[in-house]
Amino acid sequence: MIDFKEHIILDNINSWPNEVLEIIKTNENSIKGFFQEEYRINKLAREDLSIQFNRPKNIHQDSWRTAIEKVENILKEHLIIGIHATNLLKDEIEDIIENGLKPLSKEFSQQRIERVYKKGLISKELKNQLTNKKELVANNRKGKIFVFHCLTTLKDEWGLNKLLGFWGGEAMYTYLKNTEELKKIGIPCIVFTSIKIKELDIYPKLSKRMMSYYFNNNYYPHDTDSIIEKKLNVLKVIKRDEKLFEDLTQIQNWSKQLK
Repeated sequence: MIDFKEHIILDNINSWPNEVLEIIKTNENSIKGFFQEEYRINKLAREDLSIQFNRPKNIHQDSWRTAIEKVENILKEHLIIGIHATNLLKDEIEDIIENGLKPLSKEFSQQRIERVYKKGLISKELKNQLTNKKELVANNRKGKIFVFHCLTTLKDEWGLNKLLGFWGGEAMYTYLKNTEELKKIGIPCIVFTSIKIKELDIYPKLSKRMMSYYFNNNYYPHDTDSIIEKKLNVLKVIKRDEKLFEDLTQIQNWSKQLK
């Protein structure tokens, strides 16, 4: 199991603060009761549509809210791991280790494109196509880094195969007619970053996801993408040729193998 000192890994309970675990254990019966009652009410609502508009109160709701508030107050003072799956050149790996992982910008993307072109790794035609891609300046992408928080997500071939398999990131390869050149360059990498929990866009729901994970239910999904709009410190980069990469991804079981 990979471990980072003083950082929470969402699906590694051993990395959670002791104060959080104590709150969960102290309130175990009411938290379990909250989930059970929610499932019961939801089942009734599916059978009787009127309940959707006049939903009964969960009898454990007050205890649940109190526990959540206590956990949130603790979490906001801690750090969490953000995981970024990508494909990088060797010098790009060295750069993010030293200077951090930067949000998407057209200027930075064009610098990367020019660099791989000068190395002779892509054609002039592809260089021009990439330089003019509208995805590099799309409002839902520019200025952002996307990360997730669960190690188990690293086994998701459907979600990660392209991110790991094509150089440059999703803004580069998406909607590109011919991606073969991008597939031939770069190194598949798992990037572990450090994030202050109070800066997370998912912060208010993080405690609920942790509760669901602890009690092994999916009322709240365990993992999700977080959007970060600032440079992130990089704790570790795990490359395709490392055994830990295979251990974390179980890539040997994927239907489509990365290079």
